[in-house]
Amino acid sequence: MALGGLFKKPRLYSSPKNIAYIRPDSTMEVTDAFIIYANPDLASTKEVALIKPPIIFSKNAYSTPVTMPLGLAYLAAVLHKARYPVKILDCPGLGIDKVRLTPNKKFNVQGIDAKESIKRISPQADIIGISIMFSQEWPHVRDYIRQIRKAFPDAIIIVGGEHPTAMAEYTLRDCPQIDYIVLGEGELTLLEMVYKLRSGQVLHNISGIAYIKEGAFHQNGLTPRIASIKEMPWPKWDLIDMEAYFQPNFSMGIGHGRNIAMLATRGCPYQCTFCSNPTMWATRYVMRSVKDVVDEIAYNIEMYGANSIDFYDLTAIVRKDWIIEFTNELERRNLKVTWQLPSGTRSESLDEEVIRGLAKTGCEFLVYAPESGSKQTLDMIKKRVVLKNMEKSIMTALRYGIIVKLNFIIGFPFERRKNMWETLLWAWKMALKKVDDANIATFTPYPGSELFEELRKEKAIDEMNDAYFEDLMTQFDFTKSRTFCRHVPEYEVFFYRIFGMSVFYMLSYARVPSRIFRLLRFLFQKGHFQPRSLFEQRVYDIAARKGKLSTVSLH
Repeated sequence: MALGGLFKKPRLYSSPKNIAYIRPDSTMEVTDAFIIYANPDLASTKEVALIKPPIIFSKNAYSTPVTMPLGLAYLAAVLHKARYPVKILDCPGLGIDKVRLTPNKKFNVQGIDAKESIKRISPQADIIGISIMFSQEWPHVRDYIRQIRKAFPDAIIIVGGEHPTAMAEYTLRDCPQIDYIVLGEGELTLLEMVYKLRSGQVLHNISGIAYIKEGAFHQNGLTPRIASIKEMPWPKWDLIDMEAYFQPNFSMGIGHGRNIAMLATRGCPYQCTFCSNPTMWATRYVMRSVKDVVDEIAYNIEMYGANSIDFYDLTAIVRKDWIIEFTNELERRNLKVTWQLPSGTRSESLDEEVIRGLAKTGCEFLVYAPESGSKQTLDMIKKRVVLKNMEKSIMTALRYGIIVKLNFIIGFPFERRKNMWETLLWAWKMALKKVDDANIATFTPYPGSELFEELRKEKAIDEMNDAYFEDLMTQFDFTKSRTFCRHVPEYEVFFYRIFGMSVFYMLSYARVPSRIFRLLRFLFQKGHFQPRSLFEQRVYDIAARKGKLSTVSLH
């Protein structure tokens, strides 16, 4: 029985790429899948190896947070529940102190390399799953996969993540060592694949996979979304070395020493044109039950000593009633933990009642994503944000003592100087209002996004090659820039970015001089230091990577 059989008749809709994706109209019976696709041979010694390759980033990057392999931990949990032996090879975690230059001296690599990985993969691994989340890492991960294939010529190699989902055919042809791609949300599709491989069945009729057969590219639609995520097992963290992340205090947000990643929701109901999420997740937004989320928080506190939760949700807060119920449950159970939303969230539901609940239950860091201070730009990128309302929400969060960061993008293809200056001026206004952090990025067309497809049709993007993917790393690098703006020169967009962020932090620190003294104490004194903004956290991360942890400790 194919996984699609667990659905009622699907309906089709069109993505920006005009590919018909399957979108379920009913709740998937997840528990049935664990029974239907359970391990058919419990006596077998074969294993599934799930790999997060070492990460790559510009040698001049100012922000390269090392994050826990949450996706792989979910995949492992599903396979384990269906009684398949599974291991996780977390290359960044296993080599978190190993940062080295690539042979061309342009990039840093963090984590154990392919040679060390091969030593750690069990000879019993007949199925190897590899996570490829970010397109800028593709050239490096491709070469890593080639080495894995050479060492395991008979294994089935399956990859998943945002990059292969957005560029399935390109990925398969550029790296023929890959057998299959899982498109989109991957847990149950991978489970079905493992079951059929172990049962000697064909895989080509499974929904949500892509492959090449006899030179022809085949794509079986997007993976059907899991509607009932309350039935999903929690991430299987016992398969990785959690202490590797706790000790250097790495975090996607602000580190507290024992930050653990979680998801309360999946997907995003919005369709911003610069974002690849509609391709990866479609627009179905699914929330877990409040009880299940809080139970997992309590479990992480008890099992791993977690003192902070990083929610990696694409859009964590959409429904006001859910977040109020969540904060009420946290308060009722009196869980001693801080939590944060470092990926960004919407402001529509963040009124004073909600923010009061966030602050009261330990939420200390919020990221707002206005993206632009220009109404024209917001309309063009389909960002349904009312800046006046967002400003009110931001000011309320600051009043309740929550650390706030803002995300902006300048240099969209259609933007003019007026639009960019509107963004800079709005950011500076927020700095004067004591907002803690801001990131002003230059637009890069990310594979899978609507704007990426438009620029390719216009021939504004050159042939896909390693240079293109490496240019995507400029988001966290102040030494180089690549822009696609039609009306403003590249050097000028680059200047606006540097100038905009410099002025923002000058104004922000001038408005709150204590931040200056905190930073100076961190830079020049030994002793305890707890970051109080994302800027301080990234300075801490750089110190950690340079081996200065002996002078930087947490209380």
